[in-house]
Formats: sequence, C-alpha cells, structure tokens
Amino acid sequence: METKNFWLFFLMFSTLTFSQNLSVNPNHPVYDFLNQLRVKNILTNYDDVVLPLTQGEIYNELLKVKDSLNELSESDKEKLNLFLRYFPSVRKVNNSFWGGDSLTLKQHFFSNQENFAYLYQDSLFTFTFAPIVTTKNILLDNSNEKGRTSFLVTYGGAFSLEYDDWFACYLEAWNGFHAGDRIASKKDQRVNQSYSFNHTGLNYFDQTSGYVTVKKNIFKLQFGRERILWGVNSYEQSILNSTPQIFDFIKFDISYKKFSYKFLHGWLVQPTTLSYIDSLRYDVKNRSPKYIVTSRFGVQPFENLSLGVGQTIIYGNRPVELAYLNPFLLWESAQRSLNDLDNSFLHFDARYRPWNGFEMNGTFTFDDINFNFLEKDKWNSAGNRIAWQLGFAAAVPFLSERLMVYGDHVQIRPYTYSHPNGGEALTYTNNGFPLGLDLQPNTAVTSFKLAYDFSAKLSSYFLLRHMIHGDNILDKGGNVIRNVGGSIFLSTRFFDPQVANFLDGEKVITDSYKMNLRYLVSYNLNIVLEGDYIRVAKVNNRSTTFFSSLQVNYNFY
Repeated sequence: METKNFWLFFLMFSTLTFSQNLSVNPNHPVYDFLNQLRVKNILTNYDDVVLPLTQGEIYNELLKVKDSLNELSESDKEKLNLFLRYFPSVRKVNNSFWGGDSLTLKQHFFSNQENFAYLYQDSLFTFTFAPIVTTKNILLDNSNEKGRTSFLVTYGGAFSLEYDDWFACYLEAWNGFHAGDRIASKKDQRVNQSYSFNHTGLNYFDQTSGYVTVKKNIFKLQFGRERILWGVNSYEQSILNSTPQIFDFIKFDISYKKFSYKFLHGWLVQPTTLSYIDSLRYDVKNRSPKYIVTSRFGVQPFENLSLGVGQTIIYGNRPVELAYLNPFLLWESAQRSLNDLDNSFLHFDARYRPWNGFEMNGTFTFDDINFNFLEKDKWNSAGNRIAWQLGFAAAVPFLSERLMVYGDHVQIRPYTYSHPNGGEALTYTNNGFPLGLDLQPNTAVTSFKLAYDFSAKLSSYFLLRHMIHGDNILDKGGNVIRNVGGSIFLSTRFFDPQVANFLDGEKVITDSYKMNLRYLVSYNLNIVLEGDYIRVAKVNNRSTTFFSSLQVNYNFY
C-alpha cells in the first residue's frame, strides 16, 4: 500500500521531462477508455477523430481524468491507475532488461510499469529498443470444407529516439512465418495483404513502419509510414479505416482551444502491371503512382457538440501536384484548374452529446462534390454518389457501470468511391483495398457493438453486423452483363443506364457475429481471443464461415 501511495504522489507532482512525441498504436485499449469517458461527459474536449495520438497527448488526457476523480466509477478508477503506469510522466530510472538498472526477467514480462529491453536516457536524449514477437493460431471452417488450421509467428524489433521535448523518431520492422493451411492464414490481415505471401508463393510475410515527428506547442509535423485512422465513429472510421495496408504520408496538425486543422498527403499503391518486352529481357514490372490528400477543419462550439468539414482528393498517374501539398487551399477548385483529372470528395461530420452517457455521431461524404440530387427527380441518378454514416454510443447512467453499447448505420449509394475513366488510379482504394469502410458501393449496413469490461485488464466486445449489397449482374464467365454500381472498381460507362436505384442488382445478404476477448497480462504482454461467424445468402446460394484465433503479443497491439 505504501508503494502505491508513493506512486500516486509521484504522478501528481512530476512534470514532463522527455519528448513524449512517439505515437501510441491506434489499437491500444487506452483509446477505448478515453472514448468512453467522453461519452460519459468526463473528458468533454477529447478529440480522437484522427489517430494515433502521441504519448504526451494521451498522458495529458489521463491527467484531465485524474482531475475528475470524484466523477469516476470504480471500474474507471482501476483503468486510470493502470494506464497512468503505462504512460508515465517521468522515467526516473532505466527500466530495461539489460543496461542501467536492469529488471529481472519476471519484472520485465509481468510488470505493468513501462519498460523496455534496453533504455538509455540523459538530459536530452532517450533511446529505447523493444523486441516484437507475436504468435497466432487460426481455425477456419466453412460450408464446404472443415478444419483448416494455421500457425503464424512474427518476430522483429522497434527502436525509438527522442530529443528534448519536440523531436521523436521511430522504426519498427518484423518478419512473419506461416505454417499450415494458406487459406486459413489469409484470415489474418497482415498475411492477406502481403505481396510476398500472395504473389511469390513464399511462406513469409513482413512489414515495416516508421516516422519522424516534430511537435511544438500547437503544431505537429510528421512524415513516415504507420496506421492512420480518420473518422468520428467509435469503431468503424469512414475516411481512413484499418482495412487498407499502411502507406507513406506527410501529416500536419494544428490544435488551438476549440479549433483544429488536420492535413495528410499520402503515397498509395496501384497493382503492379507486367509489360512483355522480348524473350531476352523478359517481362518488365511497372507501378503507376497514386496519391491521397485529405484535410479536416474542426470546431467545438460547445462542450457537447463538435463539427468538422473536410476535403479529399485521389489522384495518380503523374508526379506529385504542388497544389495538393498546400494545406490551405480549396482543392476542388484547384483540381478543376488542373483540367479536372482527379476524384474529389467533400465530408461533413458531427458529434453531439444530448445527455451525459449518450453520444450521436454522423458523417456525410459527397463523391465528386455533385449536388444534382437536389434537383427534381434526380435522387436516383447515377451521378448522385453519396455515402453517409450515423451512429451512437451509450454508457452510464443508461447502462451498467462496465457496459458500453454502440450502434451504426451506413449507406453507400451506387458508384460511390469509384470514378469514370480513371481505372484503379482514381478509386478510393490502396493496392486493391478500400481506404475507408471495408464495403462496396450500393450497400447498406447496420451494426451493434456491446463492450463489457470484466476488469481493468480484461475487456470484451460482441459485434453484430447485417449487410445488404446490390451486386452487379455477371454471366457464367464472370463478365458484367448489368452494371448497377455495385463495385468500387467499375464506375459508370457511356452505355450504362443513367438511373441507379439503391440496392438494385443481385442481392447479397451477409450477417456476421464477432466476439473478442483481450487480456492485458502486463505492459509488454497481451492475449487476444477472437471468433467470427459469417453467413452469406445469395440467389440459390448460401454459405457459412467460422474462424477463430488466439493471439499472444509481446510489445504488439
């Protein structure tokens, strides 16, 4: 008890003495905790529209929570104490496995206090190294085949360097090995998006990420490669989601009181093409350039209301446009002055909390900024490409202390996110995967998520999803014989009808039920158990798929 009291005393009176500008993985459970507290009206100004945040930003939010200690439930107090140890204000000693004041093996693996394999710190520099190891067992069953199993293991390391209070850089690299059934292994997103695994036939997959961050006062500039989530929904972001592979970017942020501005220019990937030259030089690989640029201006006029307006451009097949590197420019007008070559979007989003414990959110996306639906009898025109998302989150006092309930409804009109005459260069995708929600155009989805925390370390959720998709009509050879706007890769053609009724075409109904359990063993270790049951119904065709996984992570989320 004396040690615990000393620790709390130390947290209360310590000050930031190191950069804390390293990103916190957007899958970290601390984001769920902070999001829940905003819904409960404890963190009124918490902004997680764009993730990840830095360690310093997370720590400052935790300090705000600590100032509202009397408003917290016992469950929230447990989680606050845990995450304050995960995100300390000061590193008093070299908490590492070797070097400095070395930890014992047991302390390193099972302590809740931040620690590394190696940590060096002086008055200006902080350097850390942490090995990364994950193991994952996958079981896959479907209507036709039973008992596919696979085993994945990844191994690598993460290095970070921080200087003073304004500079940080990070490097992470790992390699993965697959054993067992290849189809089962592809249920893991890292494997499914691996070029070496899927196109060369190897049993290996790998990934690297890294960035440099400069942050001073209200400004933050970053360039690198890491997972970016962008959207107001609590668990399925509509602008940038966890669906695509990570990409390189330049990111610029300004935050001041009630106002914020976010800017990102990203380098995307188009599928590789092969060009036959001759029998001596063989085939030549080629990949055309593709980019995304997106921004958002946000304002919080009241504690319970936040608003945002954003713009996005997808362009490709040419060098980087200087106009799109300018954060303070109306890109729709700029792209028209560039001969209207690109795919443009306009976003409006909002969050509103009418009562403590209940929050509503919504996003409306206009593809190509086309408002012809406002004209009489034009709502079902093929040019009306709109996507919208409405959701809610509910907590105490409407529900029990440890329970959260989320709801979400999405509609994506036909042809949305595709683009005429542009091919994949102008679709809202990265290397064949949607940048936003993992959905095709001409789709409606309703989902509910129930999250329950058994303790500060053991959390769970159950996700129910009902989806209706209007697919294009194909012949037996897989050729499109009727285009209803059901594919992101096929936009309107000159001979397609100019009327596009929502959910027209071949109906595909998908119901999925997902369960997730996550246990935080310590700062370094966590275990994730997951199960997913999917039922798909088409005309004269029904199928079911069940897959489950057990993942053990060391320094990985």
